[in-house]
Amino acid sequence: MKKFNQMECDLLTTSLKAYIEELESEIQQMEENGKRSIFAPGFYTMIGSELIDKVKDMTKKQKV
Repeated sequence: MKKFNQMECDLLTTSLKAYIEELESEIQQMEENGKRSIFAPGFYTMIGSELIDKVKDMTKKQKV
């Protein structure tokens, strides 16, 4: 399995965090407009944090 370098890790985690914020915002806007999402608030945050942890685990460790 390919390991990510630190730059790739940073890019992926930053992108995931931005996307998670966007999705959570959409759910909140739906609820404010009286609509219901099939996903509960916090769902994407939970799944996203698991993905971010996996990306960090797959990152090459810098030699000290």
